[in-house]
Amino acid sequence: MRYLNSNDVAKILGVNISTLKRWTENGTIECTKTVGGHRKFTMHNVRNYYKNHKTADKNIGLGLEFLKHKKIYQLISKNKFKELAKILAESSLESDDLTVSTIINGAYMKDIQVEKICDEIVEPASTIVENALRQGYTSHIESFISRKVITRAIEGLNHNKPNGSYNGKSALCINFEDNLPDLGVVMSEIILRHSGYNVFNSGSHADLGNLKLVVKKKQVDLILFYLCNMQCCMATVKANLAKTKHQSTEIISLAQHLGVSVIFGGTGLQFLPTLETSVNTTFVKYSDLRQIIS
Repeated sequence: MRYLNSNDVAKILGVNISTLKRWTENGTIECTKTVGGHRKFTMHNVRNYYKNHKTADKNIGLGLEFLKHKKIYQLISKNKFKELAKILAESSLESDDLTVSTIINGAYMKDIQVEKICDEIVEPASTIVENALRQGYTSHIESFISRKVITRAIEGLNHNKPNGSYNGKSALCINFEDNLPDLGVVMSEIILRHSGYNVFNSGSHADLGNLKLVVKKKQVDLILFYLCNMQCCMATVKANLAKTKHQSTEIISLAQHLGVSVIFGGTGLQFLPTLETSVNTTFVKYSDLRQIIS
């Protein structure tokens, strides 16, 4: 989990440290304290501040202007998602972490729904990078770098357990062994957390191990896969497809035996047509996932 310190938050909010300290003491903004008494903030804390203090919106601009990203803030304020997606794609290819995180965190602090951030900004940016790869303008390694930079930034939205009002259910997100960039899984986790789920994300795994024991121990209610059709998705290349199908079949069979729901996200299911009838629910857009689990 990435934390912000008092200096970071004071700059974003456009206030001095003493004011921020007073706000934490009177409950204006939430934070946690270390054993040594240092204040730690998450983006969720900052976002809640803006949600509860609508007249403070102008201060986001001050914070982003300080970070030399005033243009990005203006695009966010006007919901110019296409322009933001282009900047996100270009910045991720350049490994510009600051710009990437400013877009993701700025949209989040403006209270744009997380599914809209995923559908309207992140996914289009990924498509731009994918098209550049297919046309030979960029390399495979650059596309992997791009997704890793974006994944690193968007993981910052996965704070708390769950990130919202707990609905009493737990979900297990599983990435395929050959999919090192697990952006789709991370964005799925964000939607689940913001819908009240307690989420366990296995990330890129080398071995499923005793999944039955994990499902029972963690009291998992649903298992979610994500498989796209982009070239960086190595699980769908011909050499790995049989292994991906075997993994999917094994997990779906176990889920059915234990009475656990299975959700399959992304367009990659088209490569596994024999599994479509075995999956409870599928989604392509993250707004659809939000509807499915609501």
